[in-house]
Amino acid sequence: MTYGFATAFLLGSIADVVAADEPDPFDQFNERCLNRGTDYQRVVAVAKERNWPALAEDMTTSLVPMENPVALEGWNLSAGEDVPFRALVVARASVGDNTVESCTMAFAEIDAAAFERRLISETHAQASGEGNGQGRARKFFKASSPERREAITLDLPLYPNGSDEVIVSVVSDQLIEN
Repeated sequence: MTYGFATAFLLGSIADVVAADEPDPFDQFNERCLNRGTDYQRVVAVAKERNWPALAEDMTTSLVPMENPVALEGWNLSAGEDVPFRALVVARASVGDNTVESCTMAFAEIDAAAFERRLISETHAQASGEGNGQGRARKFFKASSPERREAITLDLPLYPNGSDEVIVSVVSDQLIEN
C-alpha cells in the first residue's frame, strides 16, 4: 500500500513539473507578438537563432490574417516535443500606402475562455466586432500602446470546453526604428 501511494505521489509530482515547464499560451503570445509589437525581422531572427522547424507552407498561408502578404514565415513550435500543437506565423503586407505586420499564434488543447479573459484584461483590448462561422467564433479587438494601434483577432470555438483550438493574431503598422 505504501509503495502504491509513493508511486502515485511521484507520478503526480512529475506531471506537475512537466505542466509547470510548459509555457502558458497567453504568455507565449504576449512575449512573441504583443510585448514589443509585431516585429517581423525580430521574430525571424529569433526563429533562426533557435532553429525552429518551418511550418508547412499551406498551414502558414492559412494562418495569415492579411491578404497578399509580401513576406511570410511560419514555424511549428511543438515539433519534436511532447506538447500540444503550437505554431507561430509572421507576415508583412502593404495596405494602401502603409506597411503592416502581423504575428499569429495557433494553439491546440488550451482553455479558450481563459485565454480570451487574459487577452482582454491584460491588454485592455476593446471589442470591435464579432462573426461566427461553422463551429467557430471570430472576435475582433482594438488595443493601443504608446507606439502604435493594434488590431487583434481571436478565433475560437463557439462552445469552448477547456481543451480548445485557438488562433490569435495581431496586426499593426510596421515600426521603423531610427
